[in-house]
Amino acid sequence: MKTNWKAMSETMAATLLFLSISVLLLIASSLPAQADTSQTAVVVSAAGDYSSGAHSVVSVEPVGGPRAITQDLVPSGSDMTVAAYGEYFYRMERSGANNITKFHVDQPTAAVWQYSTEEDETGSNPHDLIFVNESKAYLLRFGSSTLWIVNPSATSEADFKTGEIDLSAYADEDGNPEMHSGVIVGDFLYVTLQRIDFSGGWGNYVYHTPWVAVFKTSDDTEVNTGKGDGTRKGIPLPMENPGAIQYLASNHTVYVQGVGQYTNQYTGGIATISPTSYESTLILDDGDATDHPYGAISGMAIVSPTKGYFIGYAAWGDNTLYTFNPSDPDPAGTVVSGLENLSIGGMETGVYTDQNSMLWICASAYDAETWSLTDPKIIILNTSTDEIDETINTNLTPLRVVFAGETELTPAESGSGDDDSTCFIQTASKGKYANSLWTLFSLSAVFAFVGVFHLKK
Repeated sequence: MKTNWKAMSETMAATLLFLSISVLLLIASSLPAQADTSQTAVVVSAAGDYSSGAHSVVSVEPVGGPRAITQDLVPSGSDMTVAAYGEYFYRMERSGANNITKFHVDQPTAAVWQYSTEEDETGSNPHDLIFVNESKAYLLRFGSSTLWIVNPSATSEADFKTGEIDLSAYADEDGNPEMHSGVIVGDFLYVTLQRIDFSGGWGNYVYHTPWVAVFKTSDDTEVNTGKGDGTRKGIPLPMENPGAIQYLASNHTVYVQGVGQYTNQYTGGIATISPTSYESTLILDDGDATDHPYGAISGMAIVSPTKGYFIGYAAWGDNTLYTFNPSDPDPAGTVVSGLENLSIGGMETGVYTDQNSMLWICASAYDAETWSLTDPKIIILNTSTDEIDETINTNLTPLRVVFAGETELTPAESGSGDDDSTCFIQTASKGKYANSLWTLFSLSAVFAFVGVFHLKK
């Protein structure tokens, strides 16, 4: 019998093509709908009397707990903050130390490097590190009028600082503009400038109108927002003493929280900024001396256009977490059960939920007799239900939480399906299936090419 080799070749090629596509679909269908990730929470903490500090690492999984915690790593002073990007976290020490130390999340006690945050000046007081990518970030120095452009991947201190931005146009009588927090919005950097004159000493601070300055990340030049005063190009804010700043991609809106002057005067609240028009609008007012239902507003976390959280500050050690609707024309706060009358911190720079839409809250109790904080813990809140998922007791008082693991800040999906959110949290996680999927697609492409080649022959 005569064999039709051309027909057999075509059949084999078609079969091969069919099988490769089938295998791809079969394997893809067995993967989870969202790539598995491996986040780790990094927490900076301080002793209840602020005599010392350290950092801890906590597993993000499993939901419902128990999460694993390793505490009190690399002890140091108590005045610290932390930032994260990719698989690394960056611990910033202030109060005389004025340095920044890089750690890999898998080796949280072994410093990759430690660099100074100042040159000729002293008291630079690093407040935050805002990332463009792994080789470019902005170091906000509260005690200086110069913002540093840095390379977090630098292997020597000489290569760490790559440039600077002069913010002296925003400085007040003490010579500094008090840069505090920042956020990347597309190709632009937004920086909060508190503009508090500290030259009069404790009890005599002068609070000037704060601003948000905007810069192009491509060339680090300042944007003229059209809201300036002839000297300054930025955006004046409708409240005092800004803390957290956060960008919500789903409605293209920047949110800024201001604490005002705590209980002396009620001049704080939460405002929005339009990245298109640069208009700033106060959406939640903390009230006045007669009517201030929440106290001062000392922290903020926005989960979606219709759901956010803020801290009501009644007094030192007496804070309550509220939920509210940022889109409501006249928003009102609702107490989150289990988070009343505590000392709540970590929400005054900027935070994000973890990969499971959980908000990590730094909490403790205040002992009026010893003037110290007791019963320190991290309370993990399910933002979909406002129920506490787990409470993790800690040895030291948690100050701020960030997440290490992925290559960019990725606000988590909320329970309502909207994205973004804010002790304040930066997120990062490693895609477990990225390499496997790439290999799978590559093999399938080869099979498909071979099949098509044979068919054409």
